[in-house]
Amino acid sequence: MSDKISISAAQSRAARALLDWSRAELAEKSGVSAATLADFEAGKRKPYDRTLDDVRAALETAGVIFVEENGEGPGVRLRKTQMSNAPIYVDPARSAVLKDGAHSTNCPTLGEAKIAYDKLPPERKERAVIVYLGRAYSSDEIKRFHYGPKPAA
Repeated sequence: MSDKISISAAQSRAARALLDWSRAELAEKSGVSAATLADFEAGKRKPYDRTLDDVRAALETAGVIFVEENGEGPGVRLRKTQMSNAPIYVDPARSAVLKDGAHSTNCPTLGEAKIAYDKLPPERKERAVIVYLGRAYSSDEIKRFHYGPKPAA
């Protein structure tokens, strides 16, 4: 089961609207069938937690931030665009999860998750994410990982 709060059908619809994604695009990027997404977003059924995790990871990778219930209700927004060449400083000894479509691999360390990611064929790397400290990192972001503390300014 996920350590995050599940996303709602309304959050999924709103996130797709912010990204200007069709349901088919979300299905392709998350590895979740379009029929499952349609039923979920219509309120017909609640998918498994791991399925919702895949949907959430795909949307977060594209820049969506899920805003949890704060007295005004849950929501979504887009994160500020990061500089595409800025290094991302990570601790390789912390645990991480490699998500590759419908497959998830729990790795005892981020270093091991990165090694498993590097072994993926290019077509699978494009939609794979590494979930580290509660955030999903896209293939473009994974390339910018730098191990160790951020240097002092």
